[in-house]
Amino acid sequence: MSNRDQKFDLHVIPDLLSQPVVPEPPAQDDKEAQNFEKYLIAMSHIPLNYENPGLLDEALQQIPLDRLSQEAEEEVELFQAKAASLGKSKPEWSHQECMVRALLRWFRRSFFTFVNNPPCSECLSPTNKIRNVAPTPEERAHSATWVELYACVTCGAYERFPRYTEAWQLLRVKRGRAGDFANVFTMLCRALDIRARWVWCQEDYLWTEIYSEHQQRWVHVDSCEEAWDMPHMYYKNWGKKMSYVIAFSREGAVDVTRRYVGSPDALLPRTRCSEGVLKFIMEEITNLHRPKYAPDGETRLRLYREDVAEDVQLRSLWSATLEQSRRLKAAAAAAARGGRSSPDNKSGANMMGSPATGDIKRPIPEDAPVPDVPSLWPTYGP
Repeated sequence: MSNRDQKFDLHVIPDLLSQPVVPEPPAQDDKEAQNFEKYLIAMSHIPLNYENPGLLDEALQQIPLDRLSQEAEEEVELFQAKAASLGKSKPEWSHQECMVRALLRWFRRSFFTFVNNPPCSECLSPTNKIRNVAPTPEERAHSATWVELYACVTCGAYERFPRYTEAWQLLRVKRGRAGDFANVFTMLCRALDIRARWVWCQEDYLWTEIYSEHQQRWVHVDSCEEAWDMPHMYYKNWGKKMSYVIAFSREGAVDVTRRYVGSPDALLPRTRCSEGVLKFIMEEITNLHRPKYAPDGETRLRLYREDVAEDVQLRSLWSATLEQSRRLKAAAAAAARGGRSSPDNKSGANMMGSPATGDIKRPIPEDAPVPDVPSLWPTYGP
């Protein structure tokens, strides 16, 4: 079976995600895959806006650095004390991660406001949505693509809610929905010189990932929910099912679906393109953006090694998730028959962490053997 056929055979997709995939370009007659490629390439330019020096300076001026730094130092001391009490040589999180955690608390609690139906600006009463309307020239100049029009339930006044797309304008209005939270928070992380990704889920949600130098891995951060390192919260707490989850940054794009779909039952059909084509698109985007921001060979080599390690981590995590799912289903089937059978590993833990939480507690060592698979050696490598 070819990679192009695999996107239509939904039974092989869960197992396929735990295997190395050879990248291949979209077929000339596969219009759906070509459109998906264009869409993802267009989306990959969004986080490049966070690299604007003027915008980053403006964002940095909004952040209470002294306050957050003090909170981070206090939290580091707590993590150090906890590690010492457990006889561990290093704390779970370093000052860098604690700084982002402090930023997350301040951002969600004090800076950015979630808006569903905006209150009436005349009498502060609730409003009901009427329809979407075109933005005014001034709203369009500030990056509004459409405007939601609401009517006050008390005085009948109209309330406009422009849907801005640019982070610089959202930074000024300080309100929005989940996508707006992710947009601004990712930019603020970049203002603090934290490596950050803007994460897009096809099922209408967005969040952030930051790179932990301390743990040598990418960490999930949901600024709308004030959630830290809880990648499986979407399917465990919300019952959300997902198909494509792509992380974008100035360093490229990565399919991180396996980090967030903690069960085969939570994986929706991936029919936009084959797995080989998706791998090709991820490498295409990386080749497009990375050279500009990683011009020297040493940086490219380091990022390349991170790519390989992350690919191994994601495939290993998904393999453990599949195995745990099979054991649980076998145990349930045996129990239904009146027998007694349970998974060998009752805790669900594995060398990469726990499928129940999605946490990857130990990074892949630098000297770990890497499978000699073509898909792991992209063109942007050394």
